[in-house]
Amino acid sequence: MTKEFILRYLIICIAVIFYFMTTFRYFFAFRKNVIFTGKIKIFHLIMIWVIPFIWIFILKSLTKFGPASYEIENKTSYKPFSDNDTDAINASNMEF
Repeated sequence: MTKEFILRYLIICIAVIFYFMTTFRYFFAFRKNVIFTGKIKIFHLIMIWVIPFIWIFILKSLTKFGPASYEIENKTSYKPFSDNDTDAINASNMEF
């Protein structure tokens, strides 16, 4: 056996081990998840195995909670949706 042959299979083995470790870890963590139930949860569990890294990233971003009120600074400061003051004035003068 040549060094290239051994190195190639070593890299493949490391990638497969990394794949299984990551997928098993998130698979068992997701099974405890109470946000998704029923067929949707089964679908997500299958997709974790089919395309693991992308699907895990998607699920983490979907289930991540936003900052709580104690984490937001300057809660009392008002920030308008529009930088243009005339838009706000025109919107407040609209009649229905």
